Amino acid sequence: MGHITIGQKHNKGKIALVECVKNDRLDNINIKDNCFLLIILTKGKLEFKVGSEKITANAPAFLCFDETENPVLMSKTKAQYTCIYFHPTFLNVNMTFSLLRSNSYSDIASTHDMFLLKPFLNKAYVIPIADTQVEKIEQSADYMLEELTEQRDWYWSCRGRSYFMEIIIALERMYGLIGYGLTHQKSDNTPIIKNPKLRDAVLYIEGHYSDSITLSDISANVGINHTTLTALMKEELGCTAIEYLMQYRIAIAKKQLAFTDVPIKDIANMVGFKTVQHFNRIFKEITGTTPAEFRKSAVQKRKDEIK
Repeated sequence: MGHITIGQKHNKGKIALVECVKNDRLDNINIKDNCFLLIILTKGKLEFKVGSEKITANAPAFLCFDETENPVLMSKTKAQYTCIYFHPTFLNVNMTFSLLRSNSYSDIASTHDMFLLKPFLNKAYVIPIADTQVEKIEQSADYMLEELTEQRDWYWSCRGRSYFMEIIIALERMYGLIGYGLTHQKSDNTPIIKNPKLRDAVLYIEGHYSDSITLSDISANVGINHTTLTALMKEELGCTAIEYLMQYRIAIAKKQLAFTDVPIKDIANMVGFKTVQHFNRIFKEITGTTPAEFRKSAVQKRKDEIK
């Protein structure tokens, strides 16, 4: 695989099957039989040819290409973007191309809370990004590039993966909710939201979960009052907006704990908790276990069940 990152200052010689490039030239793309390519387009327009098909993306959008093809860039129009070339095993060692395409993978992914990567496998190509998600996704991409480039400590690969996971979570959410989920079978276990105002509220929460947002922030962004927002949340999702925020933070934290070695205090900060003590308390309230116990059991369960 040509697109890799090699450890220099820490874990010297370590090979991470990922490469993050800002505004890559995209000429002579060579990913066939090697890796996936995710492009985060934040401004402008990109056009590609895949086989006989023309692919057009207007910002903000994700572009997803799998390892079965080499897309050809046709044009750029004032485009700004980040390219992430990655082998799925960068997310987890078990996520080989053969396993991803096996009949059993969906069940395995559900059992172990792994990524489905359906935008790539289903050749969705272009997935629009909600405006309230753009800043968070762009920030995660910048942090990922910084970690892979600076390699500031022994956790550089894990930290890069942790930010990449934030991006993939957003991609799968966009695919399921506004990309294909409204007209196709939903792509994960996340409920499809019918009310457009509630959908906007949920997307705002999911795009700002690491910030200190309040009920007032959420309702103001959506343009409805607290009472109406709370009623909509309880009707469709069975919880309040702040309860949803906490549940979402813990859902992200569970993935970080299960698939990275990033220290728990750093994960707590990443998902919006000011102290690790508060994070530990809320995590146990929601999951019934501590973050450390959850991490140990999730990793061991994968080792025992995925051969």
